[in-house]
Amino acid sequence: MTLQRPLAFALASMIALTTLSACDKEAGRKQEAIGKVESGVGEVVGDKDLKNEGKKDKVAGNLKQGELKDAVKDAKK
Repeated sequence: MTLQRPLAFALASMIALTTLSACDKEAGRKQEAIGKVESGVGEVVGDKDLKNEGKKDKVAGNLKQGELKDAVKDAKK
């Protein structure tokens, strides 16, 4: 009986971490999309602040998704 408790806790922890990771990726996708729009609109209207804010959101969104390579690429632009 004592072995079942740690096993159940470990299983519940794994499920919680997997769910949290999926939520972060979804939030990252949304933030990246918002950043793309902000950056594009900022470029079209000539608003440097909006364009830079969009770039920051794109980088942050990529990081949340675990896409370090894309985040670095976007940060260098």
